[in-house]
Amino acid sequence: MLITIVVAASLLMLAGVYSLFSSLFLSRTGHCPKNWNRLCLGSLLAGLVLGLASWLGTFWMLLPFPNIAGEGWFAGFPYMAVYIDATGYHYQFSFTRTSVIANAVFWFLLPMAGLHVYGRHWRRQQQKAA
Repeated sequence: MLITIVVAASLLMLAGVYSLFSSLFLSRTGHCPKNWNRLCLGSLLAGLVLGLASWLGTFWMLLPFPNIAGEGWFAGFPYMAVYIDATGYHYQFSFTRTSVIANAVFWFLLPMAGLHVYGRHWRRQQQKAA
Protein backbone atom coordinates (compact mmCIF):
# COMPACT_ATOMS: atom_id res chain seq x y z
CA MET A 1 0.00 0.00 0.00
CA LEU A 2 2.72 2.46 0.97
CA ILE A 3 4.81 1.54 -2.06
CA THR A 4 1.81 2.19 -4.31
CA ILE A 5 1.37 5.68 -2.85
CA VAL A 6 5.06 6.50 -3.32
CA VAL A 7 5.12 5.21 -6.91
CA ALA A 8 1.94 7.10 -7.81
CA ALA A 9 3.30 10.28 -6.22
CA SER A 10 6.57 9.89 -8.12
CA LEU A 11 4.71 9.52 -11.40
CA LEU A 12 2.62 12.57 -10.58
CA MET A 13 5.79 14.49 -9.77
CA LEU A 14 7.27 13.57 -13.16
CA ALA A 15 4.01 14.63 -14.79
CA GLY A 16 4.23 17.91 -12.89
CA VAL A 17 7.75 18.60 -14.18
CA TYR A 18 6.59 17.84 -17.72
CA SER A 19 3.55 20.07 -17.18
CA LEU A 20 5.66 22.94 -15.89
CA PHE A 21 7.89 22.97 -18.95
CA SER A 22 5.10 22.35 -21.45
CA SER A 23 2.93 25.10 -19.94
CA LEU A 24 5.76 27.59 -20.09
CA PHE A 25 6.53 26.53 -23.66
CA LEU A 26 2.88 26.90 -24.61
CA SER A 27 2.83 30.45 -23.29
CA ARG A 28 5.88 31.28 -25.44
CA THR A 29 4.31 29.92 -28.64
CA GLY A 30 1.24 32.11 -28.32
CA HIS A 31 -1.23 29.30 -29.20
CA CYS A 32 -2.93 29.22 -25.82
CA PRO A 33 -6.06 30.57 -24.09
CA LYS A 34 -6.12 34.34 -23.73
CA ASN A 35 -5.82 34.21 -19.93
CA TRP A 36 -3.04 31.57 -19.99
CA ASN A 37 -0.31 33.76 -18.49
CA ARG A 38 -2.53 34.62 -15.53
CA LEU A 39 -3.39 30.96 -15.06
CA CYS A 40 0.32 30.03 -15.16
CA LEU A 41 1.14 32.68 -12.58
CA GLY A 42 -1.79 31.62 -10.40
CA SER A 43 -0.82 27.95 -10.50
CA LEU A 44 2.80 28.81 -9.70
CA LEU A 45 1.69 30.90 -6.72
CA ALA A 46 -0.74 28.20 -5.55
CA GLY A 47 2.05 25.64 -5.89
CA LEU A 48 4.40 27.85 -3.92
CA VAL A 49 1.86 28.18 -1.11
CA LEU A 50 1.11 24.43 -1.11
CA GLY A 51 4.81 23.54 -1.19
CA LEU A 52 5.64 25.88 1.67
CA ALA A 53 2.63 24.66 3.68
CA SER A 54 3.65 21.02 3.19
CA TRP A 55 7.21 21.84 4.25
CA LEU A 56 6.07 23.55 7.44
CA GLY A 57 3.15 21.22 8.08
CA THR A 58 4.83 17.83 7.65
CA PHE A 59 3.98 16.72 11.18
CA TRP A 60 0.31 17.65 10.73
CA MET A 61 -0.07 15.38 7.71
CA LEU A 62 -0.36 12.14 9.65
CA LEU A 63 -1.43 8.83 8.13
CA PRO A 64 -2.47 6.01 10.48
CA PHE A 65 -0.41 2.85 10.13
CA PRO A 66 -1.45 -0.20 12.19
CA ASN A 67 1.24 -2.65 13.23
CA ILE A 68 1.86 -5.36 15.85
CA ALA A 69 2.75 -2.96 18.69
CA GLY A 70 -0.35 -0.80 18.16
CA GLU A 71 -1.30 1.95 15.83
CA GLY A 72 1.42 4.27 14.63
CA TRP A 73 1.48 7.18 12.22
CA PHE A 74 3.57 8.28 9.28
CA ALA A 75 4.11 12.02 9.01
CA GLY A 76 4.24 13.53 5.55
CA PHE A 77 2.14 12.87 2.49
CA PRO A 78 2.72 11.43 -0.11
CA TYR A 79 6.33 10.72 0.91
CA MET A 80 6.58 9.46 4.47
CA ALA A 81 9.18 11.43 6.42
CA VAL A 82 8.84 10.26 10.03
CA TYR A 83 7.23 7.31 11.81
CA ILE A 84 5.54 7.89 15.18
CA ASP A 85 4.71 4.77 17.16
CA ALA A 86 1.80 4.17 19.55
CA THR A 87 3.77 5.38 22.57
CA GLY A 88 4.60 8.70 20.92
CA TYR A 89 8.24 8.13 20.03
CA HIS A 90 9.19 9.35 16.61
CA TYR A 91 11.74 7.72 14.38
CA GLN A 92 13.51 9.85 11.83
CA PHE A 93 15.04 8.05 8.92
CA SER A 94 18.15 8.79 6.92
CA PHE A 95 15.91 10.04 4.13
CA THR A 96 13.71 12.34 6.25
CA ARG A 97 15.06 15.56 4.76
CA THR A 98 14.77 14.11 1.25
CA SER A 99 11.16 13.10 1.92
CA VAL A 100 10.25 16.56 3.21
CA ILE A 101 11.81 18.18 0.13
CA ALA A 102 10.04 15.68 -2.15
CA ASN A 103 6.71 16.51 -0.47
CA ALA A 104 7.28 20.23 -1.03
CA VAL A 105 8.21 19.68 -4.69
CA PHE A 106 5.20 17.40 -5.20
CA TRP A 107 2.74 19.95 -3.82
CA PHE A 108 4.47 22.75 -5.76
CA LEU A 109 4.05 20.89 -9.06
CA LEU A 110 0.50 19.60 -8.51
CA PRO A 111 -1.33 22.78 -9.68
CA MET A 112 0.80 22.80 -12.85
CA ALA A 113 -0.45 19.31 -13.68
CA GLY A 114 -4.03 20.59 -13.44
CA LEU A 115 -3.15 23.52 -15.67
CA HIS A 116 -1.62 21.14 -18.19
CA VAL A 117 -4.85 19.11 -18.31
CA TYR A 118 -6.79 22.33 -18.95
CA GLY A 119 -4.37 23.33 -21.72
CA ARG A 120 -4.70 19.94 -23.42
CA HIS A 121 -8.48 20.13 -23.24
CA TRP A 122 -8.44 23.65 -24.71
CA ARG A 123 -6.18 22.58 -27.60
CA ARG A 124 -8.41 19.60 -28.41
CA GLN A 125 -11.45 21.88 -28.46
CA GLN A 126 -9.61 24.23 -30.83
CA GLN A 127 -8.67 21.34 -33.14
CA LYS A 128 -12.27 20.10 -33.23
CA ALA A 129 -13.53 23.58 -34.05
CA ALA A 130 -11.09 23.98 -36.93
